Amino acid sequence: MFILVLKQLRFESTRSILTILAIAGIIAEILILQGFLAGLYAQLREAVVNRGGDLVVTQAGISNFIAARSILPQSVRLEVEDIEGVEEAHPLTGISAIYEEAGRRTPIIILVYDTAGGPTEIISGNLIPGEREIIIDRALATKYGLSLGDPFEISEFEFTVGGVSTNSAAFLTPFAFIKYDDLIDFYFESDIAADIATFPLLSFLLVETKPGFDIPAIATQIEKHIESADVFLPSVLAQKDEALGRELMGPILGLLLFVSYGIGVLIVGMFMFTAVRGRSRNLGVLKALGFTPRSLGIAVFIEASLLILLALPVGILLAGSIASIIQTIAPVYLVLATEPTAIMKTAIACLFFATLGAFIPLRAITNIDPAIVFRS
Repeated sequence: MFILVLKQLRFESTRSILTILAIAGIIAEILILQGFLAGLYAQLREAVVNRGGDLVVTQAGISNFIAARSILPQSVRLEVEDIEGVEEAHPLTGISAIYEEAGRRTPIIILVYDTAGGPTEIISGNLIPGEREIIIDRALATKYGLSLGDPFEISEFEFTVGGVSTNSAAFLTPFAFIKYDDLIDFYFESDIAADIATFPLLSFLLVETKPGFDIPAIATQIEKHIESADVFLPSVLAQKDEALGRELMGPILGLLLFVSYGIGVLIVGMFMFTAVRGRSRNLGVLKALGFTPRSLGIAVFIEASLLILLALPVGILLAGSIASIIQTIAPVYLVLATEPTAIMKTAIACLFFATLGAFIPLRAITNIDPAIVFRS
């Protein structure tokens, strides 16, 4: 039966190729949407995990790294370093700002760091910026055509692009990195805030612990001795950021994905319905030659499975190519279009509806009078 179906597909090669390409396009479209959602959540997780540290200290009541305003007293750093088992507490400050050029505006997150918390991947320039230098994410460099040495003005304060990083964005917002040496000048010389007291000098502490000490126990001691602070494992804070992203973006993106799934798999089912219906005469001939309805059902299932299996790698390749193009044009978007879980879910859904669409006309075909089939 398998050989018979394969020969049928080869005999109608043009129709088979067009059907495979159409199904591959639907698979790619679903994978792109799933990949966009997975990439969004991955960026939220990595935003805090990539900063380093065994523990992250935040303002009391603040349980997010992204989309949260955390302000810690500067004295907290010394208090944390006095806790037994703490090797060093690295300061990190987060500032939300708007970069504007030629009438275009982009929200950015400026991360001010000293000894930890800076960019993890530099594609050009220096990892450690010099005086009044800023490291920008590749998304900003691509969007505005910026390169090393170009001016980068924020709120009438001019930095110089000293480096370009990659994989430093979250929540559809690129990061930029500066050193603490420039923070005070930035506050006083820019118009980012009418009252400097409202902007943080210290947002987070990235705590490095000594070897051999129990990290959760150190976190408990910090919270016990410092009432103005909360302490999280980076992985826990990453989960909370992901949960925030799911709460804010999940409903609308989930709805789009659901609609995409629904339309996509229904179209796949319609393709198979049309394909089987169009070959009703051929299937009727098989029935006249003695093939049972069960045999015809097996043939239809094999055909649906073959078409999906042939379309799947084409769809994956297409989705991966589109994802690469998206990330080249707009690097702020991370599209994980080839995740195994997403591929498996898409393949199962398409196979189910393809089989269903193929079986719908099968009942009418099995009721065909063999004598009618041979009429001209």
